[in-house]
Amino acid sequence: MGLPGRNDPCHYGSGKKYKKCCLIIDEVARPRTSTLVEPAEDPWIAELRPELDEAVDDVLARLQAGAGRAVEGEIKALLGDNPGYHSTHFAMGVYLAMVLNDFAGSIPYFERAVEIFPPFPEAHFNLGNSARRMADIPKAVAAYRAAVRYSQGDDGIAGLARKELQFIEKTVLKSEPFPFLEAYLANARLFDEAFERLSRQDYESAVSLFNQVLAGHPKHVQSFGNLGPAHAGLGRRAVALECFEQALALDPHYEPARSNRRIIEKMREGDPFKPDGFKELHYYLDKLNQAE
Repeated sequence: MGLPGRNDPCHYGSGKKYKKCCLIIDEVARPRTSTLVEPAEDPWIAELRPELDEAVDDVLARLQAGAGRAVEGEIKALLGDNPGYHSTHFAMGVYLAMVLNDFAGSIPYFERAVEIFPPFPEAHFNLGNSARRMADIPKAVAAYRAAVRYSQGDDGIAGLARKELQFIEKTVLKSEPFPFLEAYLANARLFDEAFERLSRQDYESAVSLFNQVLAGHPKHVQSFGNLGPAHAGLGRRAVALECFEQALALDPHYEPARSNRRIIEKMREGDPFKPDGFKELHYYLDKLNQAE
């Protein structure tokens, strides 16, 4: 008996459509192949061990069937005994995301899986899912595009990845002032660099980069919210408070700006303030999850 169609009831009896339930696991269970749609950008060599892949696929099938935490020990043992193999890292990533909802924790395992074995569309796809759930849109887009690039045909993983890319583009362009997705991604990468400079207490560079983000996105709440700590680190109390006010004017519910403003109110003008303990969160995470 063959596998059901994408819109047929799942053959595991979950009551869900196949594409919403076990399609991913069944894709994983297919024989591995190193045939690419296009060549990899860099040379790579990876060991293929069918018996280990079969053991991993068996654990993943039981995980999908509802085994939950019961397979944690097996997955840890497989990874511990085979730390340099792609599918053991993939299995740990799936376990963390599916059972523990630890999407941030799953990302390094999916990244390690595709680092070891680049033409691994299932790992790229799951990396994209976890990155999207963490509101890391540039990473999610790159992962979904890699899933398409390394997949065969238009169905299966490639089809699912294309749908996720369409969803991201539709969601982003609906709420952001960019004409196309690439412009948003460039601006998001600029914000990430600015935040990294702020984390390193390179305040001058952080201020410059956050202002560049705002030049392309004048209502970017997080940039105003992070300019506050950056200016505070340079001793500019008044400017920092003004940045928090601008963030709250755009979004009165943006709690990091409210919390950080209370901290900065206690500093003195001209006295550089080290922003230890400043609050930050993924502002767009809830919006993306609510849109699903």
